[in-house]
Parts: sequence; structure tokens; C-alpha cells
Amino acid sequence: METDSVALLKKKDTAKTGATARVGHINVAELSAAERSLREIAYERLLDMLLSGQLLSGSPLQERRLADALKISRTPVREALRQLETEGLIIRQMGRLMTVPQISPQDYMEILNVRKLLETEVAGLAAGKISKGTAESLRQAVWQLMEEEDPSPSRHWEVDDLVHFTIAEAAGNKLLTTMIRDLRRRTHVFNTRRIPSRRRPGALEHLALIDAIAAGDAEKARRLMSEHLENVKSSIIEQVVSVANRAEP
Repeated sequence: METDSVALLKKKDTAKTGATARVGHINVAELSAAERSLREIAYERLLDMLLSGQLLSGSPLQERRLADALKISRTPVREALRQLETEGLIIRQMGRLMTVPQISPQDYMEILNVRKLLETEVAGLAAGKISKGTAESLRQAVWQLMEEEDPSPSRHWEVDDLVHFTIAEAAGNKLLTTMIRDLRRRTHVFNTRRIPSRRRPGALEHLALIDAIAAGDAEKARRLMSEHLENVKSSIIEQVVSVANRAEP
């Protein structure tokens, strides 16, 4: 028997989402396509430098020098640095100088382990507490993302956040929701552009999860969320190892 999500994937729908994405302090809707593209290029390249160890712990991050190194103007570099700061990947010291904190792959794994514990629980708590209309809206958002040829990182996280935050809020525990929001922000560095193999599997996992929660199946919802985050963790490990290997002389 087809689930609602499987049936949805067989439909054709060219509707565009009107949601506004907000990444850190940056309102994506207020940026032009060119500005958004340059900011994302700067963000991705700075992120690679962080993950590969080219930017060492304690290193000062100066806009002008980074812009010169990346051959990009200072504005997109500044916006990229703000996003990295929001995600906790760089910190602002006294005097407003940005530096690289000590962040290891193990840190990411620990964050994901805690996310798994919390989000598995909220998935069970949310079971049966999401309306049919909300569930259908979530399915449509996931399906529309799958139909896009090359969604930006901010677009990916817009939909991913929509699914996970809707589930967290439906659980009815504000403290858990706040904790999950903070932990998810710290793993925003890993998106389907960096891990393209996760794009379709991740979307299908979301759809199955939405169906279980909408059906009120708490046990299945917990299992699916646990499996989803375990798959995310495995993909991140592969990505970190890949970046480290590319950086070796």
C-alpha cells in the first residue's frame, strides 16, 4: 500500500515556495542572486579551509586578507564570516577580532549524538500532534526541494529546519526545542551540496518520518528519526575524512 508520501512523489507540481530563509543574521530574501552566490562561494571556501585545518585554532580572521586570498570582495566575505560565527565555527574576541576556536571532528560527532538523543525523543512526543494540513505542507516542501535541480545550502536548510523544528515544536517542550535549535545550528556546515549523496535519501527519510508522526505512531517515529540522524552522522564522518585527505600534501 502506498503511503501519502510515496503517492506525493508521483505527482507533478511546479508550485514555488514563498518562504523566506534566514541564515544566521542574514535575510537571504534581501540579497540579490549575485550577492547570494558570492556569499555562498565565500562561505564554502572558508568552511573548507576550517575543516581542512588551513585556518588554525587561534588564527585571526581579517576580512581584507581573506578577501584577497579568495579573490572576492569584502562584503560577501563579511557575510560568510557572520554566518560562520552564528554557527559557532568562529568566535569574536575582545576588540571584535574574529578567530578560529578549537573545533574537532569529534566535536561534531558529540553534537550529533546529543541531537540524536533529543530529536529521537521529540519525534515520539510529536506523534499524533501534527495536523493533516501541517503534515501535507511539510511533504510539499520536501517534494519541492527534491524537484529543484541545484538548491543552495540556505534553501536546503530552510526545508530541513522546517521539518525538524515543526516536529520539535509539536512535541510541546520549549526547552527541548531551544536545545535542538542550537545544536542544529552548529551542524549547518554540512548540507546536501557538501554531501550530495544525502539529498534524495535524506528527503525520503523526512517523508517517512512525517508519515509516521502524522499517523500517531510514536515507536516508528522514534526509530525513523534515530536512523535518519545516524545516516547523517555517517555521511559527515565520510565528508570530514575526505576534506582532510584532500588537504594532505
